[in-house]
Amino acid sequence: MVDSKIYREWFIMAKKDLTSSKILFEHDADYGIVCFHCQQTIEKYFKGYLICKAGELVEGHNLVKLCKKVMQYDKSFKLFIKECAFVNTFYIETRYPEEDPLIVSGEEVEECFRIAHSIGDKVEEAIK
Repeated sequence: MVDSKIYREWFIMAKKDLTSSKILFEHDADYGIVCFHCQQTIEKYFKGYLICKAGELVEGHNLVKLCKKVMQYDKSFKLFIKECAFVNTFYIETRYPEEDPLIVSGEEVEECFRIAHSIGDKVEEAIK
């Protein structure tokens, strides 16, 4: 069992990822990398939430699966399933060379920012 207070550290790291993604975006970094950091933000928020509620660290990086685990404690997170599936696309494809590279648009970056903020806000509200 994980110390249930450590969830706050996961939230701090999530916020660092979100801040990093914004800085990268503002400095014309690769959009895929920016979206990857948004994915990391959401993953860390979900893992922190699960540590708080279940007292254990859940392994894995798939946001849909993590969201479904969060839904075991709060069904309202179901609203984020499709958004998690969208952000999931930026986890692997943006980190490794591909024969057919993923082209990420500015609109997709903005959507990732919106989703990361929405989920982060919802998680922090749910913990209070």
